[in-house]
Amino acid sequence: MGADFQFRPSVLVTYAESLRPQAEASALVFIKRTFGIGANVRSYGEFAGMAQFHFGGFGLGYSYQFNPGNEPLNRRIGNTTHEIGLQYRFGGAVGLL
Repeated sequence: MGADFQFRPSVLVTYAESLRPQAEASALVFIKRTFGIGANVRSYGEFAGMAQFHFGGFGLGYSYQFNPGNEPLNRRIGNTTHEIGLQYRFGGAVGLL
């Protein structure tokens, strides 16, 4: 993708005895190892948009997940989630995992 862009795909499969197996796939594109934007899809129809920002040894991430096929549980509870992530990297290693 070039020196200024990095592509980071990921796949996750989860299983618990009391739940059905679930799979999800994500992809992030990073610009100059500083800003990343991407998407996530899960096997039960949920979608998410993601953004990450890295500066020095710190990182900040945001994700918005929704399921376009589900009706809200009621007027007071929706079917969307917001996630905020903080990261600190110890040592001198710089780069993407």
